[in-house]
Amino acid sequence: MRPLIMPASHPRFRRSKSIAILLLALVCPSVGRSSASEHREHVVERTYSETLRYRCLVNLPDDYEVDAERHWPLILFLHGGGALNVETLKESIGGLTGLPAIVVTPICPPSKYGERYTNWDSMHLGEVVREIGKEYRIDAKRRSVVGFSMGGSGAWELPSYENKLFAKSVVIAGLCHPWSLRHYSTTQVWVFVGAKDYMRKEQQETVTSAKRFKVDVVETVWEGEDHAGIFRRAMSYQRMLDWLVSDEDLRVSQHDADAGTAPKR
Repeated sequence: MRPLIMPASHPRFRRSKSIAILLLALVCPSVGRSSASEHREHVVERTYSETLRYRCLVNLPDDYEVDAERHWPLILFLHGGGALNVETLKESIGGLTGLPAIVVTPICPPSKYGERYTNWDSMHLGEVVREIGKEYRIDAKRRSVVGFSMGGSGAWELPSYENKLFAKSVVIAGLCHPWSLRHYSTTQVWVFVGAKDYMRKEQQETVTSAKRFKVDVVETVWEGEDHAGIFRRAMSYQRMLDWLVSDEDLRVSQHDADAGTAPKR
């Protein structure tokens, strides 16, 4: 496996995002002698501009150069929050990089407002995936996203914003606001929850909301695993890894004793 690091200075990632927020019609009734039917209209406009650069680790399968016509599955991995050690990150995704797929691992750029505001931006990630698709031979029908914790929340929400990009999503110890699930795509979602995870309740509430909104989701709960343990176990779970690059439908999956509990619908 040949890891390839796309530097932040790569021209494909020099993209500025300008977000114009228009606070329209702050309508306030006039005061004093003005008629009650008269209004004054205030329009306040602010423009926020910033450049977010995504350093991406790109791992190509061993046979990538052998067949110049072959297109490969894409797996986008979204890491969790907190202090990030890139070398540890590379080791933790070893199960993914051993698959016959192109594995893209972006590094989440820090927020200028501090660590508590650092999060994955679904609109930016969609652009990252499209830019990567211009550089490598990717099978557009076999794109997956895998995320843990903060990245798990991203793996929940990204298919909602980019409903044509991903066929599969793996959420490890992640949650999201139910509102993000109202108009979900046809993406199949496999959720992994640790029974001892301190946020188990919130994670399972997200699954319940997803089912209510008819999201194609299955859930695997592992007894005895906490927040960190569920990540280590899921990332070494061969059945999940194989599913990412196969045509298996989780809706007809059978019980696997190694899973602790069978996937649920």
